[in-house]
Amino acid sequence: MNQADIQLRLYRAILLAGASLSIISIIGNYFTHFPFLASVKWIVLFFITVVAFILSNKKYSNHIMFGVFIFLNFIFLPFAFINSGGSNNNAMGYIFLLLIAITYLFKGWRRNFLIITLIIIFMVMHALEYYYPQLILIYTGWNQFVDRMLQIPLLLFAAFLIILQFSKEYERVNKKLKVFANFDELTGLYNRRMFNKAMEEAEENNNKFIHLALIDIDNFKEVNDKHGHYVGDEVLKRLSFLLQNTFELDKHIVSRWGGDEFAIIYYGEKVELIQKMEEIRESFRDYVSAYEKETKGISMSIVSVSDYDKVSQSLIEADHLLYKEKEKKTLGGKDQKNTIEK
Repeated sequence: MNQADIQLRLYRAILLAGASLSIISIIGNYFTHFPFLASVKWIVLFFITVVAFILSNKKYSNHIMFGVFIFLNFIFLPFAFINSGGSNNNAMGYIFLLLIAITYLFKGWRRNFLIITLIIIFMVMHALEYYYPQLILIYTGWNQFVDRMLQIPLLLFAAFLIILQFSKEYERVNKKLKVFANFDELTGLYNRRMFNKAMEEAEENNNKFIHLALIDIDNFKEVNDKHGHYVGDEVLKRLSFLLQNTFELDKHIVSRWGGDEFAIIYYGEKVELIQKMEEIRESFRDYVSAYEKETKGISMSIVSVSDYDKVSQSLIEADHLLYKEKEKKTLGGKDQKNTIEK
């Protein structure tokens, strides 16, 4: 999701609100016996909003959107002011509605231009009414009363819909940002930021049943070099899949620590963690051997957080044990299981 997508949805919601407002106003003018001339602006607005909605996904939709608001500022608003009773009508309500829409939809010079011209047009309209009152069409008190009873609720409702749509988009973007901030995009696991946060919480809890496991894929560079990064990504996804299906993600913290390294904060018995890790080792080795015959799958280390004064020390030790296991494999060592835990 990007800013253009959000802007488009807001724009289309505003166009639908404009078309709906036009239909209701045309019907209202008919039943309150306003002259046909009072409905002309609504008829034109309806067709413009419908056409703009249809073209909203086209190549030049941004230019069309700007053109729609040029029409609203320079034609619709002045005509509505003169044709509907001047300051006795609902011009201020439409000005505020346009202000909200322009603020949400535009930026840079276009926003500045539309806002400045909106202010100037407002001033010109009121000066025109003051110096040339004969140009303003005047309606009976009854017509004005009915018009306000119809238009003001519609204006408020249209403003509510626009702000509601913006609020929904804001919430949707926040949810997306939260996912990007907390989860690794490729694997769907927690990222390093969330792992670090969980480690801080583990230190505060001081729970003796908290254990830390680090995982590193053996010969991952060779897989990437021989088969390409697409296959490398699939290997990472496969290991992530095994981790997700082995550990209860609502209970334990499973994260992609960086590159081809993964980290687990396990809440439970250490012997259970060791067993689960060995099962993952065997399953992953069977899978990855199809790409890299010489690989032993993954290297691992496990430490108990409670064995150290600080959580950071347990992480350092786990990283050290992981390095030792990978070094043994490089040198052709056979005793793998003795080095994964301490």
